[in-house]
Amino acid sequence: MSKIWSKRPSPALVLSIVALFVALGGSAYAAKKIGSNEIKANAITTGKIKKNAITTAKIKKNAVTGVKINEGTLGTVPSATNATNATNATNATNFSRYFTSGLKKASVGQQVQLASNGPFSFTGVCNDVGGGEYEALVKATTSQSGSFFTSDETYFAEADFDPGDEGIASDTLTDDSPYWYGTYGYYDEWSAASSDGSLLLRGHADVGVKVFGADCAFLLTWESDA
Repeated sequence: MSKIWSKRPSPALVLSIVALFVALGGSAYAAKKIGSNEIKANAITTGKIKKNAITTAKIKKNAVTGVKINEGTLGTVPSATNATNATNATNATNFSRYFTSGLKKASVGQQVQLASNGPFSFTGVCNDVGGGEYEALVKATTSQSGSFFTSDETYFAEADFDPGDEGIASDTLTDDSPYWYGTYGYYDEWSAASSDGSLLLRGHADVGVKVFGADCAFLLTWESDA
């Protein structure tokens, strides 16, 4: 037998070989056995994650919630933009053409400006007509020749509502008893149009006597098609 194989290995060599196999076997064991339960909480930090290592496929469905998203980085979805524009346009069409004077009060002998739209102006007039009777009326005037104005009280429908004319949008006459006339009734309706038809107004003129703590009270509401 050869002397090479008859000689026994030294203890140091044996220990080295054992250590090598333990090391190799331990790495394989670690690679196979270390899972999420063996990782210490908060052990994996941001700096330990490779850039672009986490892909969409690795993110659990519905795991990223709204509070985790920076809205400032998101653009507007085209359809949402169109929906917003459509809503704004609808609101503008529905409401921008409606107007109100708000409630106006006057004492006997006083006149109050209610509204002005295009060539048309509206004034509330409070009169004491004698015999214990009071009158509240809304008069309309124009600065444009050939205008139109109609109401239950007056009729200028043949392009003959001119500067200097006075149309009565609404009128009420009563004694000292409180009376509020209007609330969109038939008799307080009025309409006006410019001579070229570029401005069309339709509205109501509510009037009252001895109401709301005043001798006379007025409320003008209207819509404009310009």
